[in-house]
Amino acid sequence: MKGFVREIFSSLQGEGLLVGQRMTFVRFYGCNLSCAYCDTQDARSRTGVLLYKNERFTNPVTIDSVCEKVGDRVVAITGGEPLLQKDFLTEICLALKRLRKSLYLETNGSLPGALEGVVDHFDTIALDFKIPTATRQSQMWAEHERALICASQSSVFVKAVVTNDIQVSEIMKVCEIIARVRKSIPLVIQPVYGTRITDLLDVQERALDLIDDVRIIPQVHKYLGLK
Repeated sequence: MKGFVREIFSSLQGEGLLVGQRMTFVRFYGCNLSCAYCDTQDARSRTGVLLYKNERFTNPVTIDSVCEKVGDRVVAITGGEPLLQKDFLTEICLALKRLRKSLYLETNGSLPGALEGVVDHFDTIALDFKIPTATRQSQMWAEHERALICASQSSVFVKAVVTNDIQVSEIMKVCEIIARVRKSIPLVIQPVYGTRITDLLDVQERALDLIDDVRIIPQVHKYLGLK
C-alpha cells in the first residue's frame, strides 16, 4: 500500500501536553479544512514530494519507506489531516507498532467516523476543537463531540487554538462538551503564535469551573526557533 506524506523529521513536540518530548513527525498530505491560522498550508493538497533530511522522495510512498525513516521511540502522525488517508494510516500504525513505537495522533477532530477505525492504534490523541473566531469557518461542535467520545477510549486531550478575537462563549462551549464526555479530559488553550491575548487567565479560571484541567500552552517549538 502507498500513501502521500509531506515530510518526516525528528524534533521536540512543541504543542499540547507532551511539550518537550522528542518525536519523529510523519506529516501526511491532505486536509479537509482551511483554517485562517494554518501554518502548514503546503500540506493541504496531495501534490508534492516527501522531504526527509534535505532529500526529496517521490509520492506516493510505501509503508516500508516511511518506517525506515523513523528513529525516535515516539512517532507523531500529523498533517494536514491524517484521517483522510485512513487505510494508509492504519497500515502505518500496524507497522510502527511492530517496531514497538508509541504513537501520537494529531487530528482536527472533524472526522469522527474515520477516527473510530484507527483509535485503538494510538497511545495519545491530540484532538483539535476548531474555534470559529480563529478558523473563520463554521462551527463543528457535533463532529467534535463525536470524535471526543471516540478518542476517550485512548489517552486524549483537547486543543483549542485561539486568537485576539476569542469569545469566552466558545471556550465555554468546548468545556461543556468535554464535561459531557469526561470532565477530567485536559483542555489546552493555544494562542496563535505571535499574538498577545488579554484576559487569558480569566478565560482559564472560568473554564476550570466546568472541567478539571485547563492549561495555556503556546507553540513552544516556534519560540525556540525549531521546526
